[in-house]
Amino acid sequence: MTLTNCTTARRFVGLATLVLCTLVPRGAGAQVRERPVPFDSAGRMLSITPPLAARLGLAPPVWPVSGDYVDVRLYAVDDATGSAVLVVRRQREVLERYPLAAAQRLDLVAAVNRGVAAQRVAGGPDSLAMRISDPVRGWFVANQSVLGLALFAPAAAALTGNAAAGTATYLAVAGGTFFFAADRARRSPVSNAENHLAWHGARHGAAAAALATYALGGENVEEKAVAATLLAGGIIGDVVGYRMARPMTDAEAHGVSHGAFVASLAMAGAVGAANMWDTEGSSRAAAAIVLGAGIVGYPLGLRYARSQTYRVTAGDVGTLVVGEWLGASAVASLIPEDTDSEQLVAALLTGGFVGGAVVADRVFARHFDYGESESRLLQLGTAAGAVVGLAVPVLAESDNPQAIFIPATIGGVLGAILTHSLIAPERAGSARAMRSGSRPTTERVAVRFTPQNLLLARAGRRGLYPVLGVEF
Repeated sequence: MTLTNCTTARRFVGLATLVLCTLVPRGAGAQVRERPVPFDSAGRMLSITPPLAARLGLAPPVWPVSGDYVDVRLYAVDDATGSAVLVVRRQREVLERYPLAAAQRLDLVAAVNRGVAAQRVAGGPDSLAMRISDPVRGWFVANQSVLGLALFAPAAAALTGNAAAGTATYLAVAGGTFFFAADRARRSPVSNAENHLAWHGARHGAAAAALATYALGGENVEEKAVAATLLAGGIIGDVVGYRMARPMTDAEAHGVSHGAFVASLAMAGAVGAANMWDTEGSSRAAAAIVLGAGIVGYPLGLRYARSQTYRVTAGDVGTLVVGEWLGASAVASLIPEDTDSEQLVAALLTGGFVGGAVVADRVFARHFDYGESESRLLQLGTAAGAVVGLAVPVLAESDNPQAIFIPATIGGVLGAILTHSLIAPERAGSARAMRSGSRPTTERVAVRFTPQNLLLARAGRRGLYPVLGVEF
């Protein structure tokens, strides 16, 4: 072999060795293990939703999560560093990870504990609810579509002053509201509380705008100006209600909306009893008073849902409506037919309305935990009973108000009692451990398996030997 061939062979061997060395697999890195851990020191809070984060007051830099998301979970890295990872679940199951150093994790836990402590100070049986409000989607889109058809579109069409343009505007706004709401529900989860207060805020915002317009301008306000205020009031109320409800439980959202409703209606009856709706000047002052009462009713309703010694659910608030109906109807049945004083009638009806709400709170809300669907069934059952009671004056062919209201009230009371016994709501205090604004489920399935009975059955002895039992 020549010298040149030997040199070439050595170069080839060296190059091959270098290539082989680069192909040798390196040692695998240590596997990173993560385990889910709670956010709070008590070990109860395993996930945080946007309403719960708002309720706890979490914000940057301790809370690095921003934008719309479904929920957030905390995972501890199983090593000696004490670090952790925030896993954010967004729409369409997109996951984002935020690494936290040990100090950052401790700061986050401290912030959560401070938020929990603040809720304890605020008081109320639902102040520490881990599950603030369940997400909804279809109901939000449906409610917003109804608002578009019945409120936004008519007000926008009235602004045009032209039949063809008004019709086109109505169709565009009515259809556009659906797509806007559907896109909003797709991009961000909408809680039941947000849906409820957005629905309430749009309607009451338009009513408040109408009252303010009348109080300021009287009866001489142009039609287009009224339409503009209704549209603006409805949209503002919709947005404000949606934003305001983010940290609220379902019970708090219903308490806020019903508090404003009761305060407004009660004040309208009070100023009617004071004979303030007769002249334009006094009626404008009455409109301003009713508007102010509605605004005051919001914090009063929130206080009712939070400060009671017993738990108030969203369904409990719905039962107040039953008491208000029956109270006003019962008082109306006592008013003589020949009464000429409208002020007296307004005062009595207002007193019956408010008194009925108090009675319903003592009878229903204090002793039972109604769900939202159960309270709606109670309302329907009360109305059905009143309709059955109206069969009596129809058969008697009587048009006397007392002959109409008395059987309607009795039928309504009997209908409420029968419906209450049929739906059998859960008694208050039976599920205190579930600190949520919604009623805990009562459906339980018990399964019993007794294999030893197989031996008795095989022995040939006569009798019943249940092996598998299911109770639900």
